Amino acid sequence: MNPADNILWGNIVKVHGVKGEVLVQVFSDDLSDYETLESVFVEIKQKQIPFFLSSFNFATHKRCILSFEDIVTVEQAKPLVGADIYIPVSQMAEADEGRLSYQAIIGFEVIDSVQGKLGTISNFFQKTGQDLLMMDYQEAEILIPVTEEIVHSVDVKTKQVFTTLPEGLIEIYLNEEDASESDAD
Repeated sequence: MNPADNILWGNIVKVHGVKGEVLVQVFSDDLSDYETLESVFVEIKQKQIPFFLSSFNFATHKRCILSFEDIVTVEQAKPLVGADIYIPVSQMAEADEGRLSYQAIIGFEVIDSVQGKLGTISNFFQKTGQDLLMMDYQEAEILIPVTEEIVHSVDVKTKQVFTTLPEGLIEIYLNEEDASESDAD
């Protein structure tokens, strides 16, 4: 399977128990949509490796405990801690398509209704009074406010975020870069 066909689903938080199970923080609001998963892709050394599941158990509403077929000891599971878990876009629950976590859209391309293809989502911020997406654009980091007027939709199949950015938003960040370069001279 092509890694581009997968979407970030969770992150392995820690080893659970003594049989190689792992606790996973899932970027979904409803884990019950995923209890029939047969496999996931674990990112190891920047490659998505398929792992077949032998069990899926609920821990909390945002966490689950997974057992992988070939991982049966704590020693085998420890190297997986901190790894991201991906699932095929085709297995993503329909309910989640409308409420993706920001973590899941990192790497998605930003398509603006006026300016066309711009850059890719590289980060997000939720602790501020306004949720923000960070986009890499022409070697600058552009912060995009997440509002219905600015971020219209997300297409998980094409990995695109559709926007209508306020006039002058990008220029503010590009002018900051120019100003900091001239200050260094």
